[in-house]
Amino acid sequence: MKLLKYELNRYHRSVQECIRQRKEWITYYSIRLRWKKMKKEVDTFMIWNNPIMSFFLNIIYLPIKLLKIYENIKIKHDLKETEKEIEVLEKELVYIDNLRWGSKNENNLRLLK
Repeated sequence: MKLLKYELNRYHRSVQECIRQRKEWITYYSIRLRWKKMKKEVDTFMIWNNPIMSFFLNIIYLPIKLLKIYENIKIKHDLKETEKEIEVLEKELVYIDNLRWGSKNENNLRLLK
């Protein structure tokens, strides 16, 4: 990829902005998982507080509970995917920095490609 210096600068800024946005998403996913964990603790307390009623409600709400389990798995997957995406973008940022500042160390560039 042969770009002019000002294009590399613009690309560098866009990659930095993308990393910032992905870190915000990681915060969002972490908060969602924490809220789900607290909600599960409340549900557990309510089950032991009134077991008969909880049994009937669990039967009635079984499809919704299955959807919530799926949603929880999806959030965990998105969190891991976003973390991996940040790793890749940070490697790309180092590679672009090497191109911008004219680093001639080909070993570093080969590792990051």
